Amino acid sequence: MKKKLFAILLSIVMVAGLLPATALAAEPTVYDIWVDGVQVTSENKDNLCGGTVSYDPTTHTLSLNNATLDNDTMSDYGIKTIIPNTLKIRLTGTNSITRTSPGGGMGIAPNSVEITGDGTLKINVIGENYDGISAGADVKISDKAKVIINAEGGLGITGRMVEIDGATVDSTGLYAGIDAHRLKIVNGADVTLKATQDGRNGAYIWKDQEGNGGDIELAASKVKATSYYPGLYAAGDLTVNGGEVNCTSTADGAIWTKGDILIKGGAKVTTDGKFPMGGNGTFTVEEAEIDAKNTNENNIPAIFDECVPVIADGYHLNYAKAVDSEGTEIDLLSSGTQYFALYKNVHFITKAVYPVSFVVTPDSLTNVVVKVNGQEVTGSVSLEAGTYPVEVTADNCKAYTGNITITADAATHTQTIAMTYLPADYTKVDAAIAKANALNKDDYKDFSGVEAAVNAVVRDKNITEQSEVDAMAKAIEDAIAALQYKDADYIKIEVPFKLTVKKTGEMDPGKETFKFAIERFGATTEYVLVQDTVETEGEKTYEGKFIFTIKENQAGNLSEGFVIRQVKGNAEGWTYDETKFYAIPMFADTYTNVAGWSFLKYDENAELDYNNPIEEIGFTNSYSAKKPVVPSEPTEPTKPDDTIKSPQTGDTSNMVLWIALLLVSGSAAIGTTVVSRKKKYNR
Repeated sequence: MKKKLFAILLSIVMVAGLLPATALAAEPTVYDIWVDGVQVTSENKDNLCGGTVSYDPTTHTLSLNNATLDNDTMSDYGIKTIIPNTLKIRLTGTNSITRTSPGGGMGIAPNSVEITGDGTLKINVIGENYDGISAGADVKISDKAKVIINAEGGLGITGRMVEIDGATVDSTGLYAGIDAHRLKIVNGADVTLKATQDGRNGAYIWKDQEGNGGDIELAASKVKATSYYPGLYAAGDLTVNGGEVNCTSTADGAIWTKGDILIKGGAKVTTDGKFPMGGNGTFTVEEAEIDAKNTNENNIPAIFDECVPVIADGYHLNYAKAVDSEGTEIDLLSSGTQYFALYKNVHFITKAVYPVSFVVTPDSLTNVVVKVNGQEVTGSVSLEAGTYPVEVTADNCKAYTGNITITADAATHTQTIAMTYLPADYTKVDAAIAKANALNKDDYKDFSGVEAAVNAVVRDKNITEQSEVDAMAKAIEDAIAALQYKDADYIKIEVPFKLTVKKTGEMDPGKETFKFAIERFGATTEYVLVQDTVETEGEKTYEGKFIFTIKENQAGNLSEGFVIRQVKGNAEGWTYDETKFYAIPMFADTYTNVAGWSFLKYDENAELDYNNPIEEIGFTNSYSAKKPVVPSEPTEPTKPDDTIKSPQTGDTSNMVLWIALLLVSGSAAIGTTVVSRKKKYNR
């Protein structure tokens, strides 16, 4: 019995040894992803579709390199996966998914998918309710990927969150280019969306049963949407931050939201529809350009009257024009946004403005006037970013002219202007120095006082230090007057006279200097001028002296007399006494001692009146300045009414015609602002 059992066991072992080795090999790993009808396994993952497709199961990455997925007979899916992870599709070269058999099929059907790379993917599917990309969760297309979709019987792209980040997408569907819970297009993406069936939307963004979602976010991208109903429809809010958006509706408003609209960041939005664009919430504009058109043959406005744009704080209208039902262009810049819902075409541009203030130094300046672009500024002024000419004036200062540059940087919003004082007037100083230089210091006992006074002159004083400069001139003049000749070589001659200042106008005379001269000596006489001016301040009579020196041996030449007169000045408001007098000295015992004077006056014929000598010389100068005219207080401007004003052309002959046109246009606009409610596609 034992021998028989052993023989049986031996036979079993021998038979097992004769079995093929492959019968004992491990089965390949099967992955929940299908490509062009073929399930991916551990054996074929690196060589799918003739080597143009590979799959990395560790990263869930499907790489397409010039792949063509068009095996309609094998599967109704180009790419299908039921893995819970996000399927990553990386594109290289030009790739395509085609499902055009009579039964149609889906292009890509994942739970979530992210498409990247620098290649192109073209998806062409037919059949009712077959989509180009149909995701249970999220769809993201990024990097430099380019995806072109044509879904003749379904949706171009559908998912909960659809994000296009820097990629190029052209999606056309029967029902919608994109149907999603949320839509985000950012970072320089270029997206074109189109729905081919009537009653549908280029992008239809919906809320879930809990009321979440429904929002569209567009940032720094180019978006074009075309459809029967609004090109962009959001059940929530729409935000456009920079970039360009161009929406067209062949039967409705080009853009419609159930929530709020915010356009900012310098975005340019163009709409073209048959009914007004807008929504059920607020419409806020920061910095943007919006051109809303309505091509309806009826007089229907381009902007919904319950969703008129409101310009946010810190921004203002830079440009605003409209076209009415008659095709007349109307400037709306002065009226703001209140009339935007009346016109078939409204084109406006808003810019950010910044409150710019000016700090003018030094602090002690008076009558400071700041002008920007030729307009006087009081306090702060609101300016757009840019470069502006600025002019600043102040008492006793050189006028400042220059440019300022304003940006969003807060550091540019306070402008500091440093003014430069006018230089002090050194005319009197220069005259005194010239007088000192004309003297021969060797003729005097001590000339050091004059030299010290001249050397003490400081040339960098400004107008606020004028009194110090005048003191320098006076110090020189005083030093000259104090000079003494050496031992009777010279004698000093002093001719006394009076100067009367009269007020003949409305203003009191202020500080002024009057100059006098001698001429026509009876005999040749060389003299050195010591004093020839009189300083006055106010209305009264001043004692003056004309002082000069001559050599002692020429003193006798004075006996024939000489002429003394006033030098006519050019100060505004002054009338100068131009009378000429003849002065004859009366000597005592010698020609070096003038005991008195005999004075004669020239008559109207310039002849000396010898019969009527006078006791003293007198000049009278008059000041006749008027007070400056003080502008009257401006009247309060009339507040504008709420009606649209006709442009002011200066020609009133057509005023009646303008009013008639305004009434007709307004009536037509009001009569047609009641529009049908939006019929939206709801999957």
